[in-house]
Amino acid sequence: MNHLAILAAAGLATAGAPAMAQQHEHHAPAATQPAAPAAAPQGQRPGGSREWTRAPLLLPAMARGGERGGATLRPMGIEAANVTVYAGDGPAERRRVDYPVGPEGAKLKSAAPKVGNYHWVVARQESDGEVKVASTAWYFSNPGDAPTDLLKQSRHELEIVPDPLPREHGNYRESDKWRFIVRYAGQPLANQTLTMETEYGSRSRFVTDAAGVATVLFPRDFKPAEEGHDAHGRRKAKFVLTTEKEDAGKRYLTAFNYTYTLDADRDRSLGWGAAFGLLGMIAATPLLRRRSTRPTAAGQGDSNA
Repeated sequence: MNHLAILAAAGLATAGAPAMAQQHEHHAPAATQPAAPAAAPQGQRPGGSREWTRAPLLLPAMARGGERGGATLRPMGIEAANVTVYAGDGPAERRRVDYPVGPEGAKLKSAAPKVGNYHWVVARQESDGEVKVASTAWYFSNPGDAPTDLLKQSRHELEIVPDPLPREHGNYRESDKWRFIVRYAGQPLANQTLTMETEYGSRSRFVTDAAGVATVLFPRDFKPAEEGHDAHGRRKAKFVLTTEKEDAGKRYLTAFNYTYTLDADRDRSLGWGAAFGLLGMIAATPLLRRRSTRPTAAGQGDSNA
């Protein structure tokens, strides 16, 4: 019985850890627009190929480490001479800063050495017939104002804006539903198609409602644990949301990219399954012992001879 109690406690601890982690993460409201995920092509793995999307992206440089208040981002799929960082806090002259794109990317800084939280980052490419925008959010670990007002500000003709971003230490996760707003000329854009692509090959489409909001369902598409982990050991993969619109003879294409993580329920299910499996084996052990020590008919005859 002591073995059973110890194992049951271990199973509860294994299953309870993801549940406690979930308490620190933010959940979006339930979806109002059904998602229609497409079949995922085979063979797509994070880090294995850059061809999982043709959308414009802002990606962190491969180099590890760096300054606490700095980051290096590389524009991909977009020709931009500068990357612009917007902050919701800090000195007025640091609320909007342009950083040149060098060979390794654009080396960004937070609005001030001790100002953190989310900063909004964009790259823009413009020609006579097209405007292309890549956007992302970058979290600096120092304290700072919540990005609520920062996300309300309109900066480009066509925009995709999270509503809201995950809280500190939170993440987008598989099977979660999150809201994103599509704006054009500063106004919500209704009946606009929003496309999601992930590193694992999933492709989904969503349509905004009358308020310009699309409720996005993150696909459950992580592969077996063989890819990279972040600093805390949590697996992450990239995703991008894109939308486009033509107006007055010009095409506008905008994208928002970020990362999402493994569904914690997977670990919980595996923990409970392993615990119950071991409990069953232990419960069966006394029966097997009694059966192995019980004398057979032939054995009884030999002992009496």
